Amino acid sequence: MVRRMSDAPPIAAGFFVTKTAERGEARSPDLLPGVLTSLSPCIAASYQVSWAWDVEKDGNEAVEFGIAEPRLPELQEWERSHGVSFPNVFHSLADARAFVATFLPDAADVVIVGAGLPAELVDAFLADEVQITYDATTGTEKEACFGVNLVLSERKPLPPGGEPLGFEMVLYGYNLECSWLCTGTERAVEKALAVRPNAHGLIEGEADARRVNDWMAQHPEESEAGPYYPWLLVRYPR
Repeated sequence: MVRRMSDAPPIAAGFFVTKTAERGEARSPDLLPGVLTSLSPCIAASYQVSWAWDVEKDGNEAVEFGIAEPRLPELQEWERSHGVSFPNVFHSLADARAFVATFLPDAADVVIVGAGLPAELVDAFLADEVQITYDATTGTEKEACFGVNLVLSERKPLPPGGEPLGFEMVLYGYNLECSWLCTGTERAVEKALAVRPNAHGLIEGEADARRVNDWMAQHPEESEAGPYYPWLLVRYPR
């Protein structure tokens, strides 16, 4: 049972159509399970919105993920009529489920994962992680809101019916990037705080996740340059 630090439920930050990943022997076999669930593209493959933009260039990646090649031309139109935004964020559980039912009905290795950020961190996150887009036609920049930021700005809790797996420390830079597992930071954390990954390779409780978050901010040399945030991962039935 994943333990939370307060009564306020984590705020939904998006839903991801992803796959589990083999740990590999390079990643702490004494601390981590053989199969990992992760929000980081460095660890686990997930559906990418950009695949629909140029199927001739990127269609092979979509096919490798499990989407039938004859269905590739349908991807962009489907995205336009549903809640999904760059790089891989579905805006609701219903949108993620609709995508799986439409394009991956027989892909047994695909999972739907919801991500949540502790409620106390949402306001600071949205203030600190302002997104900027560049308009090549005018040569100007402007603030934008998409993906994780867009879903968080609605300040809705994650929907019920999923299985909380634990918290993952993931770097954020306009989108979710490196996991703490990418740099083996779990070993330094275990040594410094006696916090060990759970059966899913994640941090079991919110209180420990916040401790790890604070420690990583104080020890940037132990990971990629931040900022990292503690994201709750919840696995939902397809």
